[in-house]
Amino acid sequence: MKGIWSKWRKWITVSVIIIAIVGLGYWGVKALSSGDKGKLVMITKPVTRGELEVTVRGWGNLQASEEQDAISGAAGVVKDIFFEPGQQVSKGQVLATVDAGSLEIEIKKLEINLEQERIKLAREFGVSPNKVADVDPSAALVVRSPISGWITGLTVQAGSDAQGTICQVVDNSILKLQLLLPKPVFDKVKVGQKTSFRPERFDGIDAGVVTHADPTPIAGEATYYYEVWVEMKNPGLLKTGDKGMLVIHTPDGDFQQKAEITAYGNEEIVSSSFTGTVKTVFVKNGASVQAGDPILEFEPGDALLGAMEAQLKFRQTFLELEEKKAQLGNLEIVSPIDGVAMNINANRGELIAKGNPLTRVSNFTEMNLMLQIDEIDLAKIEEGQMADIDVWGPQGRQKVQGVVSKVGVSGDMRDGLSGFGITISVTNPGFLRPYMHATAYIFVSKKDDVLLCPVEAIYKEDEKWFADLKEGNSRKPVEIEVGTMNDMFAEILSGLEEGQEVVVAMSKDPEKDQGGRIGPYPYGY
Repeated sequence: MKGIWSKWRKWITVSVIIIAIVGLGYWGVKALSSGDKGKLVMITKPVTRGELEVTVRGWGNLQASEEQDAISGAAGVVKDIFFEPGQQVSKGQVLATVDAGSLEIEIKKLEINLEQERIKLAREFGVSPNKVADVDPSAALVVRSPISGWITGLTVQAGSDAQGTICQVVDNSILKLQLLLPKPVFDKVKVGQKTSFRPERFDGIDAGVVTHADPTPIAGEATYYYEVWVEMKNPGLLKTGDKGMLVIHTPDGDFQQKAEITAYGNEEIVSSSFTGTVKTVFVKNGASVQAGDPILEFEPGDALLGAMEAQLKFRQTFLELEEKKAQLGNLEIVSPIDGVAMNINANRGELIAKGNPLTRVSNFTEMNLMLQIDEIDLAKIEEGQMADIDVWGPQGRQKVQGVVSKVGVSGDMRDGLSGFGITISVTNPGFLRPYMHATAYIFVSKKDDVLLCPVEAIYKEDEKWFADLKEGNSRKPVEIEVGTMNDMFAEILSGLEEGQEVVVAMSKDPEKDQGGRIGPYPYGY
């Protein structure tokens, strides 16, 4: 603000001086021609010798040198607040706590979902579960057998589209038999008891063992039954559906009952979550395979895109879980720096989002005064210059010291003029606050024992400086050489001598100079 006004003020001053000179001549001629010579009086000031100090003045507002927000690291309800606005706080001090509500339940759900996705992708990609996040998605183009056994239910062929169930791999080395026993017999059966099975289709006896005895009753037509499972090794030709006589050897004697082979020891459905065109089929129904053997291969395309999408979803779930865990560990909002808590953005019981500020903490120990200086004064300013700062304090207008810490490298256009940002660093004596208005006087230069002429007495014509000397009742223009200048005085290098009276204005009434003054206004008025 000062810079822009200063520029126009100087132009106005020069214009006023020129007009004043013309006015002086006009009023002088008029006074002489009318015979009213006594009414036109010259106002003069002496040429002196002394100290000349040059400063640049500017206005602006104070800001804290360091400000940071105290951010909530979790989303939830503000549970407790441990500070008041305006209170001094320390770095790391707990300002508030957040109740995360159902965050722990959300974390548990994400952990379950992630584990399910991990197992599924491990099967799809044919790798161990801990590698699914980093494996090449193209690994999913080859569908492999999850277990050793023989192929059944295979219907796909090369060139066809496939998704979901592809076939089944059966491990028939172990056979399972299910029995439903009445209570008196069930009470005699224990897990681990030996069994014998005599199949109807073959001669011989096959040994087995009781693996499961469930005490949960199952309602029958006339009584309750209890489930018992028996496992035995397959001698090679037995299959599900084969019937025979099963004998369970108990301490109270043998018990026998007709039984049927219910299931194989291990059966796995081979499937793909990705839709794609089958490129190659490596097996046929009835073929024997080992765990990890290829069953078919998809063409790159939709199947590969599906695998990539599934892997990205897994990674996203993982990151979401980590983010929730991080929130759980950040239920305390702490002060980021030493300073003063300026405000409260969320009260106790109100919701606060992750990443939102609870308060702004400002460090007042060091402050910055932000000024705008126009291009005319910019050349006078450099970093390290001292400045006097006027600001309202406990004792009224008070002065504090500052130093120019930053000079703007580019300006902002305002009303056709360029303003440059200047930063003055100030050590807070204790009463300064952010956004207080202040006036700064930046020290530019100082000269001692120089010849001084009031600036309202000098004017410029044809690129030359002049001053009017008083000689009796008349004035005499004298060419002068001007050096440094401030708002009050100009340094005179030649043309004037100490003690000479220079004309600063013309007045009809010297007793009422302000009302009747003719001539230039004081420089800087």
